[in-house]
Amino acid sequence: MNEQERQQVANFRYGLIAPLVSRKLGAGEQMALMRDIVSHVYETPVGEEKRISLRTLERYVQAYRTGGWDALMPSPRADKLGAREIPDDVLAKAIALKQEQPGRSVRQIIAILELAQYVAPGVLKESTLSKQLRRRGMTRKALMNTGWSQFRRFEATHRNSVWQGDVQHTIYLPHPDKPGKKAMAYLVIFIDDFSRLCVHGQFYFEERVARLEDCLKKAILKHGVPEMIYVDNGAIYSSHHFERICGRLGTELKHTKPGRPQGRGKQEKFFRFVDQSFVPEAYDLIEQGKIRTLADLNRFFSAWLEVAYHQKIHNSFKQRPIDRYHKDDHPIRSLPPHELAEIFLLEETRKVDKTGCISLLGCTYEVETKLAGLQIQVRFDPHDLALIQVWNDGVRFQDARPLKLRDPRQKTKKTEPETIQKPPKTGLNYVELLAEEQNRQIREAQAAELSLALKEVKRP
Repeated sequence: MNEQERQQVANFRYGLIAPLVSRKLGAGEQMALMRDIVSHVYETPVGEEKRISLRTLERYVQAYRTGGWDALMPSPRADKLGAREIPDDVLAKAIALKQEQPGRSVRQIIAILELAQYVAPGVLKESTLSKQLRRRGMTRKALMNTGWSQFRRFEATHRNSVWQGDVQHTIYLPHPDKPGKKAMAYLVIFIDDFSRLCVHGQFYFEERVARLEDCLKKAILKHGVPEMIYVDNGAIYSSHHFERICGRLGTELKHTKPGRPQGRGKQEKFFRFVDQSFVPEAYDLIEQGKIRTLADLNRFFSAWLEVAYHQKIHNSFKQRPIDRYHKDDHPIRSLPPHELAEIFLLEETRKVDKTGCISLLGCTYEVETKLAGLQIQVRFDPHDLALIQVWNDGVRFQDARPLKLRDPRQKTKKTEPETIQKPPKTGLNYVELLAEEQNRQIREAQAAELSLALKEVKRP
């Protein structure tokens, strides 16, 4: 094993234990995280699919805390000592026997070599030969697999041809609702296979379909619609709603074959870089109080992504991901934001009861009464229920409205009458004017009588 291979192994081991050694954890929290780590299957630097035992993980943690990153590298003599115990001609014959019949066990191969007098009985150890065969890829699973071409490295022919999506349990943050507690922040990413550009990456507190869709929507708004999305068989990627979104986008959804994680190497490499370059620094900022919320974490991650990752020369094609993406002249297919919002609406079927109501997310809504008794489709954004579309047989009806019910046991409170704004006063009143008119007529009559009386007095 040369120095580069030893360093690759050390990087792989550190990627496993980074969440454990980059911050201080309680005893119960550490054990829970370790059990989560060992529950997954990992691809080793030599391309093997492997599970890590709890004891091995504890050994890696202890080695790192004792001697740092260098202590995670395998001993330079380990491979040489193992090979030295088996003569070259005997090892070559053992490899030939395994290739000839992949089903032969190590014990059977040793028995054949002993019977053929290649080695003396009891000289060749089963553990030693098994280790050498595994290191050379001489396992039954590898040799029995006839589809070697499926394991070769592949790369998309142009930008937005294939996006690879994945989720990582990345970092613990202070719990937003429980002081003194911590909550796991999940990193959701989509990577352009051609350029390795992370078209969007964001931390969320839940590993749910809605968060996956939010990340994909933002990626499409920034970089257009991909031709294919390549993901694993996790529950969030296998939902019918996610399949429906891809169908509406005109995007092919392809899943990794069960038990075949080899096609996810690009995401794993990205996550290892996150663990090595971003996570330790983020925990330092958390301790300093500069990262307190999910928004803080995403702000620093966005800066790291744009500067540290997108502008780093990639080892495979010797270009920066951002340059390779923008220099490709393949056209980008975009969608207007309002059309994209419609595509990502969650759709569910509901039966309208005889009162013209449906139940949705624990609440009751009213629809048109003529839909009573029918199966309808409701389309909505689970994060914003202000708009709930109602569809039946491809026809859209009036949007659903929240139903407001009154508890019959509660007395209805008398409401104050609404103050009606009156027009300005004119100062005129009909009855008052009539009274004034009457008084005027009386005065005129009295004046006329007085005038007549004076005329009678003046006559001789």
